[in-house]
Amino acid sequence: MSKKELLASIKVPDIQHTKPEVFIIESLNKKDEKEKRFEGMVLSDMLRLTGKNPKYYYFQSKGELPHLIGLFRQSQYRYLHISSHASATHIGITDGNVTYDEFVETFKDQLKLRRLFFSACQVGNDSFVTTLSKQNKGMHSVVAPVQEIQFDHAAALWSSFYVSLFTGNDKAMKHKDIETRLKALRTLFPVDFFFASYDSKNDKWKHQQIKSL
Repeated sequence: MSKKELLASIKVPDIQHTKPEVFIIESLNKKDEKEKRFEGMVLSDMLRLTGKNPKYYYFQSKGELPHLIGLFRQSQYRYLHISSHASATHIGITDGNVTYDEFVETFKDQLKLRRLFFSACQVGNDSFVTTLSKQNKGMHSVVAPVQEIQFDHAAALWSSFYVSLFTGNDKAMKHKDIETRLKALRTLFPVDFFFASYDSKNDKWKHQQIKSL
């Protein structure tokens, strides 16, 4: 079944309607599975403590992504959080690596009015964001680490990021609030962030790196 057929069978709602909740999908290698390094699951538990209603799914193959995208659209959730391995050219999942183009193709036209937060090493770069944004007109933003990130740091900083934002406003995320939190987190953890956002007035994307001083 194609992605289009699958989405039709799930009967997804209108893409314009969204809820301020976090939809988490995660994929790790076999070693990480054995050592139970499920950062996305930790984040899901933390979000529940704040009163939010996150959805968490684990996947191992590229073939599972169309179904997960259907569930994401069906949920109407506004924020997509992906936890996986990655490099400057590929996204790592349990069954192996897929190119940026292959990975992004599965999300084509599914992220309008959404924000993506990608917890994966080195995926915060112009190449990935440009590839993704070309396939998703009207998407709001992308946040991802620029370099390698430790599991413990990832779990701590993403939990802090979301809890802080939702404490301030649990109905929406504003550009300046995201930027402020990322700058604060950069002082606590040795991780540089790539923050790309869509400027609807000028119909263009703005890319910036949030680095230590």
